[in-house]
Amino acid sequence: DPSEGITFDEETKIQINGKWEDVPEDFNNALNIYKKLNSTPKEHEIELEVHKALIARSQGKNDEFVLRYLKVCKNYNLSKLDYIILNEEQKAYDIAITAQNLKELEGLFQKFEGCSLKKTAKNFIEFQGYKNSDILVIDGAPNSEEDKAGKSFVSEKGNLFDKMLKAIELKRENIFIVNGVPWRPPGNRYPTEQEINICRPFIFNLIKLIKPKIILCLGEVATNQTLGLSQSIIKSRGQWYSLKSSPYYNNSEIEDNIYVLPTLGISYLLMRPDMKKEAWEDMKLLRKKIKEIIIK
Repeated sequence: DPSEGITFDEETKIQINGKWEDVPEDFNNALNIYKKLNSTPKEHEIELEVHKALIARSQGKNDEFVLRYLKVCKNYNLSKLDYIILNEEQKAYDIAITAQNLKELEGLFQKFEGCSLKKTAKNFIEFQGYKNSDILVIDGAPNSEEDKAGKSFVSEKGNLFDKMLKAIELKRENIFIVNGVPWRPPGNRYPTEQEINICRPFIFNLIKLIKPKIILCLGEVATNQTLGLSQSIIKSRGQWYSLKSSPYYNNSEIEDNIYVLPTLGISYLLMRPDMKKEAWEDMKLLRKKIKEIIIK
């Protein structure tokens, strides 16, 4: 029985195996609508999917929970939602949104205990660059050298990054730089989806505070985090996206359209120098957009 061990209390709490938890607001809305549809032939089918989703959530299987949630919402027209913010990410959002300036945001991010990577990393990667820049560069997770320095783009990675900027007549002083995940994963492993998403509210609020006109996402982690995608950087790169089109962001909180360009990460290019040609094509797109909307 998929509902065994699960009960609801006025649709605000879920009791799973004796433990009460908050119901995510968006999922709660879907449940409310589901109850209004309890006379439909699909009643049992919907209920089964809802319970399977809740069981996955109780077991910490957040990816499965999201997929089942979306299946319920989309397949049964319970909601038009395209994305769900899990409880952990909502807590991070509630913290990040209190920052009124970049210094406050950086302090809150650095003190944030919700990302497990903080426990194993040596340092938090600090924000750097020109805070009034129209260009924001978002990198993924730091490597071991960046972790030691507490700063992004050092050593060989920094040298290549500077060369790429120089090729389109930019310097670090002209841009603002942040890591989408500011703590190094152990062994330089790929960060988990949960680790990426838990940091996203801080990046979101940084974007609102800086109000850039252009965002350059270096690599898959930064791209998928910023745009709410789940695909290879090879597929994402080389084309412009609108930040306002991302389902994660509240359009009313983004005053102007922001152009987002995904490209290959610097660490990837150091391992695959044969891909520098593709990266150069992306940098030419960036240079052209800068001339169109910033240098008029």
